[in-house]
Amino acid sequence: MYTDIFKTFNDQTEKTFGPLYQYNQLVAKNFTALTNLQLEAARQYADIGLAQLQINSQIKDVQGLVTCGAKQLETMTRISQQMMEDGKKLSELAQEFKAGLDELVAKANKA
Repeated sequence: MYTDIFKTFNDQTEKTFGPLYQYNQLVAKNFTALTNLQLEAARQYADIGLAQLQINSQIKDVQGLVTCGAKQLETMTRISQQMMEDGKKLSELAQEFKAGLDELVAKANKA
């Protein structure tokens, strides 16, 4: 008798809190991926900045200044590409999160 009561209580609790648990897992996964994306982007931009600092510290003459200017153009191209890649990754992450939410809503509407 008590076994049936506990089983019923367990089933009702799982029905009630199951979707919330799944939502929390989805949010945690998305938050982790977003944090990793931000940390990776910060590392890459810091590397670019440090490389620029190194190049600028090596200017000794006019030729070095010309070379530095050429490197600046290359760096701007690299930064532009990096920003586009980061935007694409962020967009993909948002789409994955939305797809996960849509799936959770569909499951909740079925029940």
